[in-house]
Amino acid sequence: MFTRTKEILEASESTLLGFSANRSMLKPIQRLFIYPLVYLKVGFGDFTKPMAVWSLTSFSVLVVLMLFSSSLEMPKELFLLLSNACAWGILLLTTFLTPSTYAFYGATEASVHRVVDILNRNGVQTEEEVELFESNMEKVEQRIESRVKFYKWIIGSFWGLYLLLLNFQLRFLSLSGKPVDDELLNKGFDNFLYVILFTAFALIAMVSYKRASNMLIANLQYACVEQKSRSKAA
Repeated sequence: MFTRTKEILEASESTLLGFSANRSMLKPIQRLFIYPLVYLKVGFGDFTKPMAVWSLTSFSVLVVLMLFSSSLEMPKELFLLLSNACAWGILLLTTFLTPSTYAFYGATEASVHRVVDILNRNGVQTEEEVELFESNMEKVEQRIESRVKFYKWIIGSFWGLYLLLLNFQLRFLSLSGKPVDDELLNKGFDNFLYVILFTAFALIAMVSYKRASNMLIANLQYACVEQKSRSKAA
């Protein structure tokens, strides 16, 4: 079951990322150099989907308002009021979407059926086999969670090191009695900007990785439920 779990996980990853699930000589190279980037891209796309919907809808409403304002000679104040109200209203609607629009982590009927086909090819068909596979997947999910916690630890440690070095630098300046000139302030601001950029990039990468992992696990879980229902109906 361990070998089958590994093969099912690898094939499901390939399916999620849009690659062929068949084995080839290039697969190890793809998994090392291409899969991580596509994995983050898929997670980032799913994470920013509500923002993309909000932006597109707000832009469409703004275009309609501009057409109406030019034809009806709408006052500038009224146009600004309506455009802001529409933008905030659409943001409110996209923020509080019903669970059926987001609860499945991007899993669709087609994606679940593809994973079911992978289960069938690897001989995981009976309810007992599916439960054994789910038991292994629980350990995989725990390992994913520990990896995400490790990423958080790296970000926290980076900030801790930065604040520690900044504290040493300020104490050194106070003890040396040197004046704080513009060059030192500019250097400190540049360093702070680099830290902010690194933190933003690291957080986006971590969230994208977590979201893609949720999509992968959700497809596998729904596929297991589907396989159980088929085995009972057979």
